[in-house]
Amino acid sequence: MTQDMTAKPSPKELAEAVDLRLNRARSWLHKSRKAGSSVPPDLDAQFIFLWIAFNALYGNRRRRDRDNAPTPHVGRTISEISDFTRFLEAIELVSDGKTASLLSRPPIAVQADKVLDNPFLDLDCWERWEAEGIRDRQQRLTVPRKSYGGRSRTVPVFRQIYTLRNQLLHGAASDAGRRNRESLKHAIPILDAVVDMLIPLVDRNRAHIPGLYPVPFPPSTGDSIPFNSLRLRKKES
Repeated sequence: MTQDMTAKPSPKELAEAVDLRLNRARSWLHKSRKAGSSVPPDLDAQFIFLWIAFNALYGNRRRRDRDNAPTPHVGRTISEISDFTRFLEAIELVSDGKTASLLSRPPIAVQADKVLDNPFLDLDCWERWEAEGIRDRQQRLTVPRKSYGGRSRTVPVFRQIYTLRNQLLHGAASDAGRRNRESLKHAIPILDAVVDMLIPLVDRNRAHIPGLYPVPFPPSTGDSIPFNSLRLRKKES
């Protein structure tokens, strides 16, 4: 039986999908903290595991026709940003802006400022540098940038962090490379705090957050392979 991507889920289907998302997110959050507690901390692994935990909460399966677009990488990037933007906006609506509040309070506010101020995490800067052939670091730093002013910082911060995610996951950085150490040191506390906050928020507001169903790549069910969310709940208890 196939999943209808457009049909409204039954309460049981929604519960299974959300439980699976939460279990996936918790498992990767736990793994990221193990990477962070190593000596020395593995910042690359810690960040990647945190993004996977975040992705487990908001992610949606990409349609094949979108991947076959003339410029599929552009389509996927825009769609991915749209996915987590919609998710974060829905979270802000049901929680009276808890993510924005978290990003505005010490000590996370300092990290958020650093992430927003970093031109090397700004996709618009990279597009302009590439279009104008700018390679010199000091010249790159002088290129004018957008100002977010009094707008909510939630989505802009995550767009910047998404650039760091792309640099690491798509091989545009070296393992333990020195150029992105500072970016990682600022982004990791943000992701850790936000994901830790999002998990109970999604759990409590599951009926009011669109896009949680269907879950990407749902596990098989059957007599010999129980549904993962139920199995993991038993394991956690």
